[in-house]
Amino acid sequence: MSSSRRHALTGLFAAFASLGVTASFVPAVLPAAERSIGADLSPAVPALFAGLLVGVLLSGPLMLRRPARTTLIVGSALQAAALVAGACADTTLLFIVAATTAGMGFGLVEAAGSVAAKGAVVGSATGVLSALTGTVAVSAAVTPLAVAAGAGAMPALSALAAVPLATIVILATGRAARRDAAPPARRDLGSLAMLAPFAVALPLYVGVETVLSGWSAVIPERTLSLSPSAAALGTTAFWTLMALGRFGAAGLRRRGVPPVAILAVGTAAAAVLIASAGLLLEAAPIGALVALAAAVALLAPSYGLIVGLALDRLDAARSAAVTGALVACGALGGTFVPALVLLIGRDPASSTTLLVSAGLCAAVPLLAVLAVRGSLGVSAERTPRRR
Repeated sequence: MSSSRRHALTGLFAAFASLGVTASFVPAVLPAAERSIGADLSPAVPALFAGLLVGVLLSGPLMLRRPARTTLIVGSALQAAALVAGACADTTLLFIVAATTAGMGFGLVEAAGSVAAKGAVVGSATGVLSALTGTVAVSAAVTPLAVAAGAGAMPALSALAAVPLATIVILATGRAARRDAAPPARRDLGSLAMLAPFAVALPLYVGVETVLSGWSAVIPERTLSLSPSAAALGTTAFWTLMALGRFGAAGLRRRGVPPVAILAVGTAAAAVLIASAGLLLEAAPIGALVALAAAVALLAPSYGLIVGLALDRLDAARSAAVTGALVACGALGGTFVPALVLLIGRDPASSTTLLVSAGLCAAVPLLAVLAVRGSLGVSAERTPRRR
């Protein structure tokens, strides 16, 4: 591997580590921020993903004019500013604005990072995406430990901005990759139709994950009446389980297990466990939290697998535009599913929230199987028959 490619991969892993900090900061700090500000900040979770959606939509035009590295730097800068603002917020409005800005930076980095990852490997993108999303999980698992330690001194948590700032330094000191003009992508309605089930499965999965991650501190806090510092560890538990699930799935892939099998079995079992947690929440809250923990581990590899399976069906010329569209679909789910469950159940830590999430999750394995079977059908039609 050349030194420039090695440096580019280092920048990518740093960028995804910063995503982990941003992804877990808002959920982990919610209980402490609510007590400090004296207001319910649950809407910060859909606000985070609304910002993510805006960031993803902006990433496409930006990457058409500038290298992906520029988008990564801009997104990292927005995340750094949002972490400082969120740590120092003393009003509901400022905290919501900080969450939205964090989401914008997250969306820019995720979209640009996924495109850069696709260009950094030969063959399937599922392997490098699994490693990068595993890095997100590890970073996100560590961040709430800092939040728990600094729950009584919120401004001190501004130090977490050092991670995206370090990413900027790494990216800015590397050599920009030469961009070759890509040939115009040929329209292929069969391929686009083949991706439709992925585009539906992604927002459903991301929406369910957002419910579990965004309120990973709020759910145990309200269910078990925990202190803010103790509740923040719920976010660490969530991301630790995500890391275990993602790296476990990577091990299964190395053993030859098809990605669609991991995706379908994992999401189907997770749907059953989330529904069980919803039924047990009031009668046996600890049992409900254990069921949720198992569901998180099973859901963990789904995002990388869905995006990787979709990108594997495209050539390099079309992957950038489609990656942005897929990430935008996921962001839609992260915005609207938590908003929906708040409208229906009002309380994130309610049986209704979990049962609605379980129903949405149950559709993901069906869509995954449909997508793969449909793509196999298209491939078979394109294979020349022997005469």
